[in-house]
Amino acid sequence: MSLPRSLSLSDPEAIRKILAQKPKTSKYIAAHHLIDEGSGFALTVPKKLAKRAIDRNRIKRLMREIYRTAPISPEPQLLVLRLRKKIGDKTKHRLREQERNEIRSELIGLALQK
Repeated sequence: MSLPRSLSLSDPEAIRKILAQKPKTSKYIAAHHLIDEGSGFALTVPKKLAKRAIDRNRIKRLMREIYRTAPISPEPQLLVLRLRKKIGDKTKHRLREQERNEIRSELIGLALQK
């Protein structure tokens, strides 16, 4: 099951405004929230931090899955999740099972903090 297109946040001005907010951070993920009149969701996984496309796509899939299955807060909010730390430094730039599990647990922790 995918996210509805209406939740996709693509306005660059809105994304800049959200990224200006202080994020809730963990080792790998930063979550920027802006409580507003609308609801929206955006992801950013830079190539600089995750070299392989397969890893970037997997991280984005994990982020969408957690957002979709996590309990949604009652007030409308705009959310940007971003990868903040380089992955795979010791493993030839490959996302390994341990890092994948860490990212998943961090996302769940951040989702429950909403």
